[in-house]
Amino acid sequence: MNHKSRVLLATGLSGAIGQALVDLIDPSWHIIGIRRSSVNMGERVEWIQADLRDPLSLAEKVSRGLRQLHVREISGVVHLAGVIYSDAALNSTASEWEQTMNVNLRSAFELAKIVKPILRAPASIVFVSSVDAFMASAGGPAAVYGASKAGLEGLMRHLAVEWGKDGVRVNTIMVGALADGMGVADFHWAQEIQNNIILGRLGRAKEIAPVIRFLLEDRESAYITGHTLRVDGGLNLRY
Repeated sequence: MNHKSRVLLATGLSGAIGQALVDLIDPSWHIIGIRRSSVNMGERVEWIQADLRDPLSLAEKVSRGLRQLHVREISGVVHLAGVIYSDAALNSTASEWEQTMNVNLRSAFELAKIVKPILRAPASIVFVSSVDAFMASAGGPAAVYGASKAGLEGLMRHLAVEWGKDGVRVNTIMVGALADGMGVADFHWAQEIQNNIILGRLGRAKEIAPVIRFLLEDRESAYITGHTLRVDGGLNLRY
């Protein structure tokens, strides 16, 4: 690894948004992904194998992986990974709640704590949230998912306040309905939800990745922290 490179630690890189980010991000970034098992994404990504569903082992495995990769400083963190169970609240199980909270929320908290001692200012943390954090979905129930994303929004604000003095910016991207990745699978719901999107279409992963890159780059977003940037095509600006 070139130790002059800026290091990005990220989850969810094997998804559509993550792949678009890897393709887009400046070559000066050295990218380290966290996943249960590594996947072939060329030479851009090195992998640390850890399960976000198991927060008790996450810190140990990520810390060990960073040592093995000789990482002493990190400039960026992106939490993209997420799971969703579209069950009605009364049908949601304890297992669904635990897995959703661990992957979507607690792993973001644990990763932030792990890397805080080696974050090199100016540093940027970007959490990827969802419109479900502040509104209910017309396409189906997702109370557990929405609760996890709302928690992510609150976590972002508190970390931004606590760590701003150390030169660490923390922001969230609130993503709307996408056609790819964890996108809209149901055709009829896709047609219905587009009626509420001002731009009249579903978003694409390749339209989310540039916004993540923007928030990572201190040259472009140096004065932005504690902010939620909505990237939703104007979803639900009208009723």
